[in-house]
Amino acid sequence: MSITTIICTLPEIRHQLIQLIQDEFSVPQQISEKIYEKRLDPHFRRFKPNICFVIEYPYVDRVYRDSYYSYFSSKLGDYKKDCIRLSFFSEEVTIDKFRDQAQFSELRDWYLGFMILRPTVPNVVGRSVISPLALTQHDFLCVTGKFQTTVCSVKFEVSGFPHSSQDTETITCAETSIWAVMEYFASKYPEYKPVLPSAIISTLKNCSNFRQIPSEGLNIDQMGYALREFGFGTKIYSKTKFGDRFENLLSSYIESGLPLIAAISNVHNGGTVGHVVPVVGHNGSTNADIDQLQEKNEHDAKIASLLKQRKIVIIDNDDIERDFVLVDDNHPVYQLALLKRPVQYYQNSVWAGCEIVHFLVPLYPKIYLDAFVAKKYIKTFLLENQLNIPEGTELFCRIFLTSSRSYKDFLSHDQSFNPDFRDFILDTSMPKFIWVGEISSRTLIKRKKANGLIIIDATEPKLTNFNALIVSGYNDCFYYRDEGSKELVKNSLSLGEFNIYTNNLRSF
Repeated sequence: MSITTIICTLPEIRHQLIQLIQDEFSVPQQISEKIYEKRLDPHFRRFKPNICFVIEYPYVDRVYRDSYYSYFSSKLGDYKKDCIRLSFFSEEVTIDKFRDQAQFSELRDWYLGFMILRPTVPNVVGRSVISPLALTQHDFLCVTGKFQTTVCSVKFEVSGFPHSSQDTETITCAETSIWAVMEYFASKYPEYKPVLPSAIISTLKNCSNFRQIPSEGLNIDQMGYALREFGFGTKIYSKTKFGDRFENLLSSYIESGLPLIAAISNVHNGGTVGHVVPVVGHNGSTNADIDQLQEKNEHDAKIASLLKQRKIVIIDNDDIERDFVLVDDNHPVYQLALLKRPVQYYQNSVWAGCEIVHFLVPLYPKIYLDAFVAKKYIKTFLLENQLNIPEGTELFCRIFLTSSRSYKDFLSHDQSFNPDFRDFILDTSMPKFIWVGEISSRTLIKRKKANGLIIIDATEPKLTNFNALIVSGYNDCFYYRDEGSKELVKNSLSLGEFNIYTNNLRSF
């Protein structure tokens, strides 16, 4: 059986795919046309007009083959086992280029990802990774992994976030979200491996009292259990518990470069929708966003008292109201929506009143200090007397989680820090993960600058006696915890202004 390759442009793709779906998936032309209009055209309408398509078939896709052998092959109906693969390039390509080694570098510069079409009619969109650069609108920040594949037998790599539609039988939105998150982490860290649909189903047998196939979806606890079994220290946040700080915490984890799984529902508002989507980024902050940001009431009694006593105002970067990037298996990848209206891109009134009611954080298992406690600790430290912040000061705080290795690598390349302060941080022993609080002002943050810094140990849940503090500084002094005396050591040093850390999320 030989592989057929077709190369076409965006205006030609409709005709090619309608005929291919009809022939390869054995469906009538009328159904093939409906599949294209409803399932595929919404994706391609968002593409840049000069995108070139390379179509290859038959294609063996590992994710669909897993579902095929574990489920579809056992049914009476004649289910196909081969797929169609679409690859995307930013410029026109020809077959000859894939046979000329001198052209490979240029082809790799043009490569923008792939999409698998599987024979699960009508939900044919399977495993996909599409670079945001393929889209006409890509002015957002998000987490991305690097994924290797081949086109016409030549190796390529694309940066993006995994996406797939649900087939409604072996995978629903919950399984698709778990699969996508695992694909992402496996592309970034050797500790994690990709998981196939059958592995998700098998894992959940241990915590389920009913059959797993056909899938009826998963609740938030089942998803948390699955991710824990796949190697994460899973943390679940409820809107009922955290109230108006719920979205602030979600934003803090996104700022930390972690893909979250958000549970969306309108059942509490009289609806019937229950849905799950990964949240993977947000759009950038404008000067107007920063100017309009208001101080939020602090629910912690100690922080509220210190704010009033010191006459200091703290505004939080995570309170900026902006669009977040969602990977929805019912829609093309990289949808933008406000957290207060997470499915605003749906046209159906059935989705009215939907809200994010839970979100799930796939934390590294050795991270013991969560965002809620870390943010409270950093704000409290700011307001106590060590840093001598003048009364009446308005502070802009940006708090995020990152790895110490990534942060030190950023420092080693950045020359904006005071050299002595920079060297001190680089020479300080740190855990694998740290919480970083950048202290700035509205004026400074518009230039992506800060003048204060607090770094705490994300693996230390004991916060008394400055156990979690690694280093802190503001204006003309900085502190660190002496391991011998367990006391704070003060140094006089002008920090000046320095660049903020922006490596958690990638811009396009």
